[in-house]
Amino acid sequence: MSKQAILKTLHYADIFDYPLTAEEIKKFLVEPVGAAFAEILLQIGSGPYYCLPGREGIIELRRRREVYSQPKLKKVKKVAAILTLIPWIKLIGVTGALAAGNSVEEDDLDLMIVTAPRRLWLTRGLVVSFLLLTRQYRRPGKIKDMVCPNLMLSEEALEFPDQDLFTAHEIVQMRPIYDRENTYQKFLRANSWIKNFLPNAVRIPKLKRQMSKPQVKCQNFLLNFLEKLAYRLQLRYMLEKRTTEVTTPSVIRFHPNDIRQWVLEEYKRRKCV
Repeated sequence: MSKQAILKTLHYADIFDYPLTAEEIKKFLVEPVGAAFAEILLQIGSGPYYCLPGREGIIELRRRREVYSQPKLKKVKKVAAILTLIPWIKLIGVTGALAAGNSVEEDDLDLMIVTAPRRLWLTRGLVVSFLLLTRQYRRPGKIKDMVCPNLMLSEEALEFPDQDLFTAHEIVQMRPIYDRENTYQKFLRANSWIKNFLPNAVRIPKLKRQMSKPQVKCQNFLLNFLEKLAYRLQLRYMLEKRTTEVTTPSVIRFHPNDIRQWVLEEYKRRKCV
């Protein structure tokens, strides 16, 4: 059973052409494995990367993608340093393939941003305006090395509704590059369900007091009015382009090429579940 758990873990990574190190296998195990972990790994390969039989070619592919990812990470960190000047931003994280160091040369730079309550759409307006002015905003036909803030959450909506293996991986792989007021720990705590899919992946912080949804302390009526206005204006602009996007007062999720369902079906097709 322990060997099967390791093989399932390698199968999931293989969908992304991504071999794993021993530490990564341990981290992303889909089921707990006992003390025989090291012995089982020796039956599968000798490292430093492990993959399914016949898939050794993806080891060199991973190395190439790590090279492509380094300058992308440097660029997105520089962008994030400017975005932190927006006072309502609580957390900025790199997501997607770049977070795993698995970007192809033509990839964009995906960001997740968490904001203070009732400041999500004002923040998005400022973020997008900055990226447009500096010609770094991802647009159709303009993708390579462009910044795509495709997931933005209010601090009052940290829990992900899609609770499955794919989403758990996305959460665990996210690289926080700016964190204020322990928002990253609050984010993990709000998504503690990930332990059901990746029991070894992260340490869920234990808070001294039970978490509750953040209370809105700011009574600035002008800012509250501008937030509502920003929401309505941006929704109106998006109206003709809407497809599967999620746009609520507390969640913005743009994934034009959402692969979640395909990945889960492929994993199931491999008889891993």
